[in-house]
Amino acid sequence: MNIKDLITRAGAGITYILFVLIGVLGGKYSFLVVFGIILALGLYEFYRMVEKDTEHYISKVFNIVSGLVIYVSAFFFMEGLNVYFFSATILIYLLILFTSGICIKRHDILHSIINSAFGQLYITLPMCLLMLIGYQYNLFNDDFHHALILAIFVMIWVNDTAAYFFGTLIGKHRFVEHISPKKTTEGLIAGLFFTIIAGLIFAHFYPQYPIGFWIGFAAIASVFGTVGDLFESLIKRTYKIKDSGHLLPGHGGILDRIDSLLIEIPAIFFYLMTFTIFA
Repeated sequence: MNIKDLITRAGAGITYILFVLIGVLGGKYSFLVVFGIILALGLYEFYRMVEKDTEHYISKVFNIVSGLVIYVSAFFFMEGLNVYFFSATILIYLLILFTSGICIKRHDILHSIINSAFGQLYITLPMCLLMLIGYQYNLFNDDFHHALILAIFVMIWVNDTAAYFFGTLIGKHRFVEHISPKKTTEGLIAGLFFTIIAGLIFAHFYPQYPIGFWIGFAAIASVFGTVGDLFESLIKRTYKIKDSGHLLPGHGGILDRIDSLLIEIPAIFFYLMTFTIFA
């Protein structure tokens, strides 16, 4: 990689990080806008990928708009503005999908319906859960707080960076080579170790949560962040593409940047529910 490409890659990465931090640290309305944009871009890239396996276009406009409506309705639910809107939007979306299977005369319509619903489950649901984490699982006086959301992003960045660096430097044992040939066991162990270190740092700055909580949080983030990365690699390998898009030069598409989060967030959400019950 030459200097120009390296600078371009670094600039794109820094821009993405700053954009995410604006959404995380800027408050609930900033979160709503920034992650709404990320959601829309992620859905677009996903549905563009899966279209390659069908003879007809999947309605990207319908699915992106539906995903955004579900996402915004989740915000209304969290704010107490409308307690029925969230469930209603999901039900209407599903009813439209089921009805389209009867009304649209296409031999691959069931395939399209499954892909459409999976895109919402894979991308929209984690974005809604991330919002819920900021509202429900915080020990601060605010109705919405960034601490756990910031931890999710920081820990996955630490995990990915450490896994890449040490995997490249000392990695010898391949891990799930049939999906991602570059992943190594050494990289995974390094990622887990440094993510737990990051968890201990968060324990210092946010003592409202005990150290044990942060260690468990970090371990879950590392393990399931890696699962998320590998799962998107599986999708790309299935559709025989290298990157989900070209929005971020040197990094691929937005889906390539949030792939770890899409599995990590549900895992963290389950961890928070379990911790709250048994704490």
